[in-house]
Amino acid sequence: MIPRNIIREHVIKALEAIDARALPPSRKSTKFVLVFNGRQYPPKYVLSFANRFANGEELNPSAFSGGQETNNFLRRLGFDIEEKTLAETRTSGKSKSSPNKVTKTQKDYNERCPECKDTVETMLKKSYGTVESNYKFTIGTNPEDFRDTPYYDDLKRIFKNLQDYRGYKDFVYKDTLPNCDYFVQNPGFVVEFDESQHFTIPRKISLQNYPRNLKVGFLLSEWGALCDKINAKDNDPPYRDEQRAWYDTLRDFLPELTGNLEPTEPTVRLYSEEMQWCSLNPNNPDDVEKFKNIIESRRKDLNGWVATVVLQSDSDEDYSNDGRMDALPPIVDRIAKETSGNGVILFPGGWFRTDKENPSTLYDWVEKTIKNILSKPKKRNIVVCVGIDGSVDVEGYSHDQIGISISKEGIEAIGRKFHPAPQESGHVKLAKDKDYLAKEDGKSRIFELNGVKYFMCVCYDTYGIRHKDFTNPDVDVVLNLVHCFYPRGEGPSGESYFARHGFAGASKQWKCPVFGTAVFFNRSIPERWPTGVYWNQGDKSTQKWRYADNTIKSEAEFKMNVREGAVLVKIYDLRKE
Repeated sequence: MIPRNIIREHVIKALEAIDARALPPSRKSTKFVLVFNGRQYPPKYVLSFANRFANGEELNPSAFSGGQETNNFLRRLGFDIEEKTLAETRTSGKSKSSPNKVTKTQKDYNERCPECKDTVETMLKKSYGTVESNYKFTIGTNPEDFRDTPYYDDLKRIFKNLQDYRGYKDFVYKDTLPNCDYFVQNPGFVVEFDESQHFTIPRKISLQNYPRNLKVGFLLSEWGALCDKINAKDNDPPYRDEQRAWYDTLRDFLPELTGNLEPTEPTVRLYSEEMQWCSLNPNNPDDVEKFKNIIESRRKDLNGWVATVVLQSDSDEDYSNDGRMDALPPIVDRIAKETSGNGVILFPGGWFRTDKENPSTLYDWVEKTIKNILSKPKKRNIVVCVGIDGSVDVEGYSHDQIGISISKEGIEAIGRKFHPAPQESGHVKLAKDKDYLAKEDGKSRIFELNGVKYFMCVCYDTYGIRHKDFTNPDVDVVLNLVHCFYPRGEGPSGESYFARHGFAGASKQWKCPVFGTAVFFNRSIPERWPTGVYWNQGDKSTQKWRYADNTIKSEAEFKMNVREGAVLVKIYDLRKE
């Protein structure tokens, strides 16, 4: 039997490992091959090897069958399985499942690939119906053309900043905006396919000056980070970067500049190298769904903010529930002053503890006290997420690990840990049937604020999202209440590992931002440790993910002293994530 915890990432790791070594002659396939990036692999051997990454050892070939069992399992993970004879006789790299589609290897592929843009157009038509490419909107290009629009002052400021950057005052030589890449007629939005030349310092300057209430169909922080990373330069003509940045700005503002005319929805942007777009098969329903999910996730409007509270504790013994609760009012008050509107404040897992008793014995006290704290920011709806541990066993493990979310109206959500750390196996009571959607005390672990759906994870749960290949239950943000990190040799210390495989892994799986917090006992908070992560690395392994790849940046951060030590607070604006 094939272990069900083998996921796509394990298979890709196996393919990479097989590429780096010789294939054993005895493991070659005679009937079927797995085709990936233009190469062919024996499906059964690939699964045997993938088990190394999932369960620590190669799966004995006698433990499962090849053929239908293996092929169906790999197909469910999104891999192409072909008959070997057909795969070997394909001409010009054409695949069986898509006779008119050339399969490029990674070596052949580059961002100028014309098939990528053709594939994007076809996928848009499959997803939304009528789509027009190279579409013309009759609007001007001079800031004065928009004097009667709500964003005239913003556009004028952006235009002047671009002029001042290198002193090029005249970089607009067209009376009307150059054509857009694609226009989706229903529901009415533009899709732009950005190649590397679009990511420049002038483009970053324009993005940094977008008004907060402008709705766009991409992550401003991600596009800004790509401008820093790529830093493209096009000096033909010398002002070309400013010109391109200005035209891109106008395309982003299009819904606000055309009144009630088309387009009516925010402009969506795709980056040419965020994935190999021509690898998608328009005749494969799974690929079409994958593509549409990318578009829809960018069209969704996120409102509000998330504040992460990380604690540097001087001792893992000398703290109490009363002391932890006393720290909340000044923290909440300061965050309320630093923000506007509604948002979420995320505290670490196990912020409160009950030792031998069930965490539910603290619910009333925690709810009543936090409700009172949240009643002070008038006309604001703030949700506090905090962890409660309890029922500690003789070995020191908390049998019950709970996350609870409270607003000024009361308890909004409760979630029990559903995926244990390896050392916790047998020590922790998990959610019913290990179900990541199971209710706790009649409450869901999902809550909604400003139309944004939040999913609470207790510590190692984010690993479970990826390892168990759980499907996103239509949530927009993951909140991870991590417990703690210690100095090396004194307890759990792998905060970078957690960020890479917990935060980034869950974000990769569910295509949404992940925010996390923790307590650092007897050690300082690492300066670069990310408390907000958004995955934008395509099929890249989380093993290769680095902090520099992260595109989420906090809008503000501050430190505060508390009785137990100090807290570091980072505030993230969801409209920019």
